[in-house]
Amino acid sequence: MSVSLATDREKVQPGHELDSRLVSFLKPESFEADQYRMLRYAMERACPPAEGSRVIAVTSAVPGDGKTLTAVNLAGSIARGGQSRVLLVDADLRRPAIAAVLGHSGVRRGWGLVDAVLDHRLSLEQISWRLDDFNLSVVTSRRPQSDTYELLASGRFGELLREARTRYDYVVVDSPPVLPAPDSRLLAEYVDGYLVVVAADKTPRRLLEETLALLVPGKVLGLVFNRESFKHSRYGRYYYAYTARP
Repeated sequence: MSVSLATDREKVQPGHELDSRLVSFLKPESFEADQYRMLRYAMERACPPAEGSRVIAVTSAVPGDGKTLTAVNLAGSIARGGQSRVLLVDADLRRPAIAAVLGHSGVRRGWGLVDAVLDHRLSLEQISWRLDDFNLSVVTSRRPQSDTYELLASGRFGELLREARTRYDYVVVDSPPVLPAPDSRLLAEYVDGYLVVVAADKTPRRLLEETLALLVPGKVLGLVFNRESFKHSRYGRYYYAYTARP
């Protein structure tokens, strides 16, 4: 599976608003949102929901390739259909970013993922919060962590994901990048597959090859090419100009 995304490069909105690049939430009729629907379609074919709850990790070779925005937009695209229960988890504990793009970096949302890993008394329900307008549940991390290996390698983290399988149809995990640290590889036994985000004209081929070699064979669902310029293709111009007419 290989999917290309054209991304909107606008800056993050101030305050507690959603990041303007979350097109699946804010611009569902846009060309960019359609790319995430295409990704959702490909992912559902690779991991059919009829076979049970699915846990999908979204990762990249290195930071800055757009994996977090891809994970959030994918989760939003799935949730928008209204037929699936969707959970979005920020497991990039060194550089958690989902709260920021959802406009809640300055809002205390109670307990987070790390709290539940360290305290077995906390349940998944206690650490998750809802975006009711978008039919999406979210688990974030309240602050960056340094000792991430022990947290992700703990059996408790696996327990939380197993609990998530009983409550949700899809769990989308924003996973750490593969090459800087072993964190992403620690998730392999808990997830059904990885989507690897590749920044067009940015991610070196050798780093992508190294990333694919490090991940568990058979668990790479496909590549997501981010920041492609298909919005300006002849097809895109014709189709969207036509459908925009009254």
